[in-house]
Amino acid sequence: MVVKRVNRACRSWLVGTLTLGLPLAGDVHADESLWRALSEGGKVVLMRHSSLQKGSGSGDSLIRDPSCMQEKNLSGSGRDEAKSVGERFREKSIKVEKVLHSPYCRTSDTSKLSFGVTNPAEVLSLLQVLTPEQQKSRTEELDILIGSYTGEGNMVLVTHEPNIRAVSFEILNYSDLLILNPEGNDAFEELGVIRWKK
Repeated sequence: MVVKRVNRACRSWLVGTLTLGLPLAGDVHADESLWRALSEGGKVVLMRHSSLQKGSGSGDSLIRDPSCMQEKNLSGSGRDEAKSVGERFREKSIKVEKVLHSPYCRTSDTSKLSFGVTNPAEVLSLLQVLTPEQQKSRTEELDILIGSYTGEGNMVLVTHEPNIRAVSFEILNYSDLLILNPEGNDAFEELGVIRWKK
């Protein structure tokens, strides 16, 4: 299994290389070793919410609306994706000790359909609507949430693509799962990505 361990200083430098179009190491492909890692417990799963509705009148991805009427919501296929994630965890007897999600409707619905839990956390809320200073602070909070996790089971964090890019170099599509190994404080290993849609 390929393991990437990246601290915040190195992350900042590599973000610059991405803007220059320089190549980075290849993606880690999903395989049974990642499910075995999850079966051991103590991991953090950073999940991008499931697929969204498209087209006119499908809502605004930046708006946060408690009624969910104005927000961008999950599509029918997205709801099916979310359910299938939970089914796969149950099939493989993966213990999920804690689930947190961004307060947006699409992440709340993904969490509920996948794991039967709605537990919103501001630390996972969409970075795009925040100031640069707020984004930096929120990302540092997320680093600590991941790195300091000590549960016996796994913790799942359902969030948005910009939030995931802020802590990792992996590009996650809808419903993809980034598997992380906490190392204390704000440090963690990236073990790989389970790609949901091959």
